[in-house]
Amino acid sequence: MVSFAPFQAIRYSAGPDLSALVSPPYDVISDDGRLELESKDRANSVRLDFPRDEGGEDRYVLARQRLQQWLLDATLTVDATPTLSIYRMTATDTAGRVTVTTGIIGQLALEQPGTGGILPHEQTTSKDKADRLSLIRATRANLSPIWGLSMSEGLAASYAPEGSPRHSAIDGEGVLHELWIVDDEQRIVALCAAVNASDVVVADGHHRFETAIAYRSERPADDVGAGALMAFIVELSPEELEVRAIHRIIRALTASEDVVTMFSRYCDLEPVDRVDTALAFGLAEHGAMALITPGGSWLARPREGEFPPALTLDSERVAHVLRDAGAEVQFHHDVDTVRDAVASGGAAAGVLLRPATVTQIRLVAEHRTRMPAKTTFFWPKPRTGMAFRPLDPPTAS
Repeated sequence: MVSFAPFQAIRYSAGPDLSALVSPPYDVISDDGRLELESKDRANSVRLDFPRDEGGEDRYVLARQRLQQWLLDATLTVDATPTLSIYRMTATDTAGRVTVTTGIIGQLALEQPGTGGILPHEQTTSKDKADRLSLIRATRANLSPIWGLSMSEGLAASYAPEGSPRHSAIDGEGVLHELWIVDDEQRIVALCAAVNASDVVVADGHHRFETAIAYRSERPADDVGAGALMAFIVELSPEELEVRAIHRIIRALTASEDVVTMFSRYCDLEPVDRVDTALAFGLAEHGAMALITPGGSWLARPREGEFPPALTLDSERVAHVLRDAGAEVQFHHDVDTVRDAVASGGAAAGVLLRPATVTQIRLVAEHRTRMPAKTTFFWPKPRTGMAFRPLDPPTAS
């Protein structure tokens, strides 16, 4: 089990529309995208969560100064009491289906990975965590939440929002983000008890979680604020989650064999004329991955008995095929990006994967194992700026 609790959130004073103030997660923002977000509003949250050096000033110092200044000039305010936030994302996918993901934002007490009720579900890459550590040191705040999946069945029914949202925003993909503040003490106790009844799987934000652990380890024992981090908790349920695949771009190979030969050892290959988003979303129905090369494209159906029985995920199977190939592999969730990398000659091949299922995620969590890095892409992504968590006791506005 876990320890989930309310906190005194820092929020934008403006509203209800925060479209010009919120930003995507820092790790999906390009340099041009950052400039575009900054141009929307002087107080866009990207200036806090993904700052850049300006005028000879250090980016982390600037983030701290902005946070302090925006509190002083009432751009930001602080909740009078500890609260929870109900956060809903409503999206329409490429097939025209409307998906709704609703969860709760609160603070989750930190645990060493593998020792308690917080369960990482993926291995992490060697991505540099120094940036996030420098940011939390400077700002003493959690500026964006990790995304946790609760194993408590029926949890979603307990946090159905009531009334009109306090804040809302439309992002660049047309996703509607809405937030309700829960300040009723009785309801807070009930919601926290429902979350605390089960384990929580880290869906998104493994690096932020590990950074928070590292930061806590360097702080004194009485630094209560460093002992938790902001989390967006959603029930681990197919009705609440849109799980997409993260595809593979194979940039280089040192093996003498070509990619088609490698995959033909394990899969039946069926030529396809066109690779697009529609094909990618239909791979589960085909029971196949899709292999893209400069010479053609194929559906790649794993043959019975060719892969080790333990390898049930496409991410595991691709790694198995390429294990001796000396491949340089990059990851991307966008089908066009993978296809264009091959078409432009910048990649030897691309592989489109089927998404992991909610059942597979639950099984991995229950067995306390991990999927390969970059297996799942949860969509849509929560916006930074819907709430911030200070590590020091705030003065309520």
